[in-house]
Amino acid sequence: MRDVYVQGLENVLASLPRPDRFLFVSSTSVYGQTDGGWVTEDSPTEPDQESGRVVLEAERLLRSRIPAAIVLRFAGIYGPARLLKKEAIVNGLPIAGDCEKWLNLIHVEDGVEAILAAEAHANPGTTFNIADGSPVSRREFYAYWAEILDAPPTRFDHQGDPRAPHRKISSQTAQVALGWRPRHPTYREGLKNVS
Repeated sequence: MRDVYVQGLENVLASLPRPDRFLFVSSTSVYGQTDGGWVTEDSPTEPDQESGRVVLEAERLLRSRIPAAIVLRFAGIYGPARLLKKEAIVNGLPIAGDCEKWLNLIHVEDGVEAILAAEAHANPGTTFNIADGSPVSRREFYAYWAEILDAPPTRFDHQGDPRAPHRKISSQTAQVALGWRPRHPTYREGLKNVS
């Protein structure tokens, strides 16, 4: 992961002429909160998991080279050809982790629209969370997904990492500053046409 996020970014920055505008798609994995509360762009970035540490390292590299870059921290992306745990659900396999923890999502089409809105309207050096703003428990999400797929009821293997993230991502700042609104405001609208 470090080869892609950090070294890959390093290679891009070394190869390109200094850009007038640079947008970077990051991840909400940079937040380490486990208390189930709301997280904004001002919340501490202290990830416990390696993936979050790598993404945060990439953000810091970018900020050191291009302070005016715009950073978009995406929640879990889903949509056509990006269907969370579809095979496991269809086959009745248990989903690893705590079913009561929050999932934060963004439909791929809404993510693209957020990027375009940021390109057109974001101030230099800003950071935005890109999520639908409607967190859902893993239990509720996967139960609905199983229903849509006409699959057996979802089972969970609760042996997940107790330090796994548990937070609700606010996208209010992006919605106000960029004039952007997700067309799929919850997973229910987003999953209807992706199976």
